Amino acid sequence: MTRMKTLSLAVLMLVGSASLWAQGYKDAYKEYFQIGVAVNQRNVTNLQQQELIKQQFATITAENDMKPGPTEPNEGQFNWEAADRIANFARANGLKMRGHCLMWHSQIGEWMYSDAPTKEVFFSRMRNHIHTVVNRYKDVVYCWDVVNEAITDDPRAEDPYRQSQLYKIAGDEFIAKAFEYAHEADPNALLFYNDYNECDPIKSRRIYEMVKKMKDAGVPIHGIGMQGHYNIYGPTEPEIDRAISLYKQVVDHVHMTELDIRVNEEMGGNLRFNREGISVSDSVDQYLADQYARVFRVLRKHKDVVKNVTFWNLSDRDSWLGARNYPLPFDTEYKPKRAYDYIVGMKAPKWEHPKKAARPRSEARAQQGNQRASFNPDLAFPKNPKIKEDFKPSTKNQPGQQYPQVNSQGYVRLRVVFPEAKSVVCTLGGGKGTQLHKTYDGSWVATTAKPEDEGFHYYHYTIDGGIVNDPGVMHFFGGNRWESGIEIPAHDGDDYAVRNVPHGNVQQVLFWSESTQTIRTAYVYTPAGYEKGRKRYPVLYLQHGWGENETAWMNQGHANLIMDNLIAEGKAEPFIIVTTYGMTNEVRFGGLQQFTAEEFETVLVDELVPYIDSHFRTKANKWHRAMAGLSMGAFETRLITLRRPEIFGYYGLMSGGVYSAADIKDPKQVRLIFQSTGGKENPDAINQSVEELKAAGHHAVGYVSEGTAHEFQTWRRSLREMAQLLFK
Repeated sequence: MTRMKTLSLAVLMLVGSASLWAQGYKDAYKEYFQIGVAVNQRNVTNLQQQELIKQQFATITAENDMKPGPTEPNEGQFNWEAADRIANFARANGLKMRGHCLMWHSQIGEWMYSDAPTKEVFFSRMRNHIHTVVNRYKDVVYCWDVVNEAITDDPRAEDPYRQSQLYKIAGDEFIAKAFEYAHEADPNALLFYNDYNECDPIKSRRIYEMVKKMKDAGVPIHGIGMQGHYNIYGPTEPEIDRAISLYKQVVDHVHMTELDIRVNEEMGGNLRFNREGISVSDSVDQYLADQYARVFRVLRKHKDVVKNVTFWNLSDRDSWLGARNYPLPFDTEYKPKRAYDYIVGMKAPKWEHPKKAARPRSEARAQQGNQRASFNPDLAFPKNPKIKEDFKPSTKNQPGQQYPQVNSQGYVRLRVVFPEAKSVVCTLGGGKGTQLHKTYDGSWVATTAKPEDEGFHYYHYTIDGGIVNDPGVMHFFGGNRWESGIEIPAHDGDDYAVRNVPHGNVQQVLFWSESTQTIRTAYVYTPAGYEKGRKRYPVLYLQHGWGENETAWMNQGHANLIMDNLIAEGKAEPFIIVTTYGMTNEVRFGGLQQFTAEEFETVLVDELVPYIDSHFRTKANKWHRAMAGLSMGAFETRLITLRRPEIFGYYGLMSGGVYSAADIKDPKQVRLIFQSTGGKENPDAINQSVEELKAAGHHAVGYVSEGTAHEFQTWRRSLREMAQLLFK
């Protein structure tokens, strides 16, 4: 009786004396997720440790005793004693169990593979083992780590899988079969793929792609286990957050399955590690507490998918890492450290991460060089049966650059090399853009989730919050900056292709503007043959949109090539095209109603038109002069043509408003009103306006570019249609 009182008192001193023990893990986190612990034989037979487990944890995991080697050391000879002892402890105390694990390249009986079995024999052995183990514990095990650590750690490896004996026999099919067999044995159990270094950008992407591939094929994978063998230097909160955010795209359950944090620079599940540890000062104790605080802060954020967090061992005394690595919130005496207080109290970290010791530059360079592998697109880009594999470099790429690439459906394949980046997002792909992932060679890659419209598009990257152009492509002025550009193959791309026809000339001219007291720039297209004769030509003044400049129509719009091809086909009268900056870009969003274009009207009508007429062989009268524009350039066109009807005899609005019959009361004022839009814009407004103008006696023509939006493919097609109607 006296012995029992003494023992009970010891237990009470251990688990009930300090104020921070007022609630254990399981009570503190009952609104978030269950807290579990990996246990050994001593933990479930020692009364003090039993009480600690029951007071702190809601689930337990057998650290080693349910692994394939310990449970079936020889084929058909099962050893249940140790595993049953842990399972019975769980049953007796109402604890749920996590089963760990069914298939692992380590701690597995060599009989499974050592005689070089056929794949069929190997699968038969797997199935028998999995069915036997799962069926024995299905009353107490609610989830299983079915396959453990099947992805390689080598960032240079072209094959993402660990080259284990299991993989060499059956490839990744052994993973699928393991899950299928476990689901057969217990259809109610949650089934997990489990791995370490799971926050590494390359390995996390490989895990994600493997699980997605399996799930797409119908394999019953329900969750991903993040082992969580970390250290006080990392991973950082953003790295953990990104990994969970990635995994939750493909599974509904993400568990932290083997959490411990070392106080040295090592991390992961590799069995070769330093057991010597370091001297644990008060600062080291604080760094440990801070890292646990960071990890749990991220886990709480993702409580929608994180339903269990399991510590890998009860205390430092039990840890597979050894006590000197100081990895757990309970010390060798099973007393709580500062880390325990930070976890239960949900405290914020006190300090930033400690800084790692600097390495010699030569060593860092050597390591960086060793991690660069040759790029293989077949490994970097997961295949999608809906996407055709006919990708080719974009025609807007710089010479010799292979990416970005586009396919015949309009999907874009992206690759950039920013090895130190943490996040890379491309504006292509619709919505919030396309998130790239870091692949095995250190580059960032992705395929857009949906195809782009045909034709030209601006884009850029956001890298760690900063806007960066794609270094592999040519740049085009749009959005008030020099942007990256990409060309999506179009069914009518031959209309603006460089064909074997007579070509005109595009030249830059500089003219003095008295009204602005500046030298201004214009680009002038003269048709083929202009330089040889005395013939005079009509002129189209063609305006760009907001955020662009005088280069847009020739570079992005290919206005010169459209004209060359039309003239060669005999479909358009040869004429001159003039583009100049429309003074649009000072207007900010919300200020369009105050924009009158009066300053630009002076530059265009009173300064540029006379300059062109005096320096080029033009037909200098209204009936041989047209004005048109796209978007905000169309807005300017409408304002200027209505105020200065004596200057222009042909009007063109592309995706930028309409004329009404009330605007132009005399049909003789203008010989053509051309209005166009993309099929994804507002074609009804164009059609209605054209019908109204026709009814009032105007020569009005409407055009809708099918399948395009507010973009250059709409305007290229519009120019081609309008050019065939001008000056006839």
